[in-house]
Amino acid sequence: MTRPPADYWATHLYLSPRQRPKADQPIRDLPTRAAQRFKKAREEIRSLRHVTEQVVYLGTVWKWVWMYEVGGRKLGYLHPMSSGVSGTFVLTDLEEQEISATNGLPRIVKQAVKDGVMSGAVRQCWMEFPDLDAVSAFVDVVRLKYQLLARPE
Repeated sequence: MTRPPADYWATHLYLSPRQRPKADQPIRDLPTRAAQRFKKAREEIRSLRHVTEQVVYLGTVWKWVWMYEVGGRKLGYLHPMSSGVSGTFVLTDLEEQEISATNGLPRIVKQAVKDGVMSGAVRQCWMEFPDLDAVSAFVDVVRLKYQLLARPE
């Protein structure tokens, strides 16, 4: 599924805008398998050189997210929910063209791009993480975007 169900965002683990969760808190608060998926995604994205992680409140829909950037450019977000973990990666038109032309993209990533919602100048592509393969697919597309951003213009 590459579009969250209508009530999905209401199941966020951290609802209060006044209580910032600690960066590793979902590892303790999520069910065991979901915690493993969150931890794997977080560790692999953070292992990319110069990537920063911030826990930020992005309003009443997304609430608290784990945001990953390189050089001030957004790579993606992790969403810890009571039902599990999901992620959103963002693509400009040019990045979308580049990524769509990549051979061997997992079907779940292609579907997330296809179903992505335009917000301003970027497409927000949401993915659920039902298993570690989905986490790997998400990390791979974040890594690909990271490589695109590292190329000289």
